[in-house]
Amino acid sequence: MLEQIRYILIKLANACVVFLPNSPFQSFLSQIDKIPFLGYLNYFVPVAQIIAVTQLWVTAVGLFYLVQLALRWVKMIE
Repeated sequence: MLEQIRYILIKLANACVVFLPNSPFQSFLSQIDKIPFLGYLNYFVPVAQIIAVTQLWVTAVGLFYLVQLALRWVKMIE
């Protein structure tokens, strides 16, 4: 029973992800390695790690606000 619910939720999530646009930052992030002085800058300031942590933080905050919006919307209906 739980496996069926899990399977349905995964299918639903995959169907929702299809409608999301591609990341506008992927081309930027793929070309960031081509910056010639990035290795020297990373010695003093870990730019790659800062970008990764910022991306995770923005995703977490965005999800928080989406869940908060959904919960407020559900509360408004009741």
